[in-house]
Amino acid sequence: MAQDVIYARVPTALKEAVDAYASRQGTSLTAGVVDLLDRGLAAAKGLSVERLEASLAETNSRLQAAEAQLATLSAFAERASHRIGTCPYCSKDITGRDLLAVGNCPHCGKPLSELIVPNNGKNSLDQREALMLVGALGAVLAVAYLASKK
Repeated sequence: MAQDVIYARVPTALKEAVDAYASRQGTSLTAGVVDLLDRGLAAAKGLSVERLEASLAETNSRLQAAEAQLATLSAFAERASHRIGTCPYCSKDITGRDLLAVGNCPHCGKPLSELIVPNNGKNSLDQREALMLVGALGAVLAVAYLASKK
């Protein structure tokens, strides 16, 4: 690697600061000057503190949005774990997860679609819990939609 020489006169305080920097780094004065010049040029090319702070602010904003989304999903997961009715076949308890995510009774394995649209008019679904679950699902979908717009 070819090396060139730069001769420059600098204030005494600057030379002392560079000497101290090189000592702390365990390098020669020349290596310290090269390192500091490289860092300064990198900052001048656009890696400025202001740009890094702006990037950090954007990252923090995204983190807050992700935390809000996680809280919404956690609330939905909590709501989905509640009992919302009984299986029309085996009469054992089912949850929102069983009804909306799995679609089958965890006990007998039969499909739970009859709870959503009953054939016989008899429905063992707790309507209040089902509506709460659907509301939570709506919130999850709204968060997903808003997140896709960013």
